[in-house]
Amino acid sequence: MQTIHGWQNLRVTWLIMFATALFLELCALGFQYILHMDPCERCVYQRLAVLILMFAPLVIAVSPTNPLLRITGYGLWIAGALYGLKEAIAQTADYAEFNPFTSSCSFRPIFPFDLPLYEWWPSMFMPTGICGADDWTFLTLNMAEWMVVIFSIYLLAAATCIISSIYSTFFKKP
Repeated sequence: MQTIHGWQNLRVTWLIMFATALFLELCALGFQYILHMDPCERCVYQRLAVLILMFAPLVIAVSPTNPLLRITGYGLWIAGALYGLKEAIAQTADYAEFNPFTSSCSFRPIFPFDLPLYEWWPSMFMPTGICGADDWTFLTLNMAEWMVVIFSIYLLAAATCIISSIYSTFFKKP
């Protein structure tokens, strides 16, 4: 636990987390613009979640030992991972019940706080695909199932970091 807590005091740790989230966003854009897989409503919600996961470590990286920045970063980290996980799980249900004629997808997404992200950055947040339409798989999992795994890993990592911080605070070695 002390080792994990020690890593959290290093700026490079948070830059690595930023890089993992940036990689996910670049993959999403690659699927959209190179493989021509149009994002659905739930996809763009997950893109927002990954952007939050990109922003969280940058907050902490400003000063990794600052408790206020760390708590703020943890809050963003957990919020982004939970929001993404919720949407990814809902998307797996869309895949299970896919019918192109009764798709429950909207081409006008409703983002948190009613932010019109699809107007501000349409190339990133405008859904142009149909919910449930996905013929991409890797190691037998479709894209939504992979995102469930990925957001779960982010949540597990957040829990590990928070537990190690609490443990190190209350059980410091003399």
